[in-house]
Amino acid sequence: MSLKSSPLIVVGLSSVIALVGGTLFFSQGYLQEDVQADAHSIVHSIAAKSTQQASYPLAPEAIDALVNRGDNVLAKNIEQQAVPLLLPSSLLGSPLPLTLDVNEFGELVINKKIQHLFDFYLSAMGEESLDIIVTRIQHSLKLQLTEPALTQGMDILSGYLQYLNEVTAIKQQFEQSIDGENSGEYALDNVIQVREMVLDARASYLDDDVIVAFFGQADEYEAYMLSLATINKNVSFNSAEKQAAKAALDTTAPTWLLTQQHNANQLNQYRQQYQALQAQGASQAELQDFTQQSFSPEVADRLAVLDEKRQQWQIKLAEYRKELTVITHNAPDDNSDSEQQQLEIAQLREAYFSPQEIKRVSALDSIDSTRRNSTGSNTSAPAL
Repeated sequence: MSLKSSPLIVVGLSSVIALVGGTLFFSQGYLQEDVQADAHSIVHSIAAKSTQQASYPLAPEAIDALVNRGDNVLAKNIEQQAVPLLLPSSLLGSPLPLTLDVNEFGELVINKKIQHLFDFYLSAMGEESLDIIVTRIQHSLKLQLTEPALTQGMDILSGYLQYLNEVTAIKQQFEQSIDGENSGEYALDNVIQVREMVLDARASYLDDDVIVAFFGQADEYEAYMLSLATINKNVSFNSAEKQAAKAALDTTAPTWLLTQQHNANQLNQYRQQYQALQAQGASQAELQDFTQQSFSPEVADRLAVLDEKRQQWQIKLAEYRKELTVITHNAPDDNSDSEQQQLEIAQLREAYFSPQEIKRVSALDSIDSTRRNSTGSNTSAPAL
């Protein structure tokens, strides 16, 4: 789908990478299903829910005016209930942002909580206007902060909105310039270009301490994965040279990232062996013994809980798929995407899933639809 008329989008660099260079990362297995869903949920939710008439990205002056409207406008909006008292449906039931931290001098402590607060409300973009969302954020800041922390928070909000606005422009630029037929071939180059432009946008609107707090760990991960992808793509390297280059890369990687990679590899190996035992007809007791032998008791217990949740999710998803098949099969051939069908699908999702799960399912449906369309399949099999 085109992003040319999309509203201001709440994205991290990971999502930009996934959208611009997704084919590369998905095909190499660097992103798991849930991460694909997160990346696509941004685009899907805009396509499905966007009711805004504004043209995005906005002019920088428009965002400045929106953030700096003054206390009287904010108070008037709240008093006249121009901002709904209830949160939009997509946020109902979601954990509220944590209270922001202030030091002994009354200054705002710059940490991830600030970004979480902004993103919590901005995630409803499309369901609510940017005007209402910004008012909600400002109201939240005013309820918990006094000077000088309040001014700091407002300044960071302004810079963050400007940054996201420019990211929208960057995505539009690449959407127009990328050749759809050859996007896979140039995916890595596109990702690197987008990353450089996004990093420049951050530096233009956010202070260094804010950038580190908001994006530091994600940036380390993305830099590592891009370097790894560059090594894998280098046709001049043989297998041994690629392994040596990866080993050299690991010597400069953050400890937390290597630990995470090690744990992920260990977990993947465990899952492969677990599935092999299942295929061989191992009993439930034998599978539990294998899990207990592979991990510490605490980790084994957590895995057991996760496996149970995963099984419950798969059962619920399978039931949803059956009913979804009925809806899609009953649609007339010339009206397979009607408002009535979309309403029935929305009601079906609400019957089975929580608001947060609906986002995931919507994204998985979108991914499945894109895959089927790209392969030219006319099957009406239910979405993931």
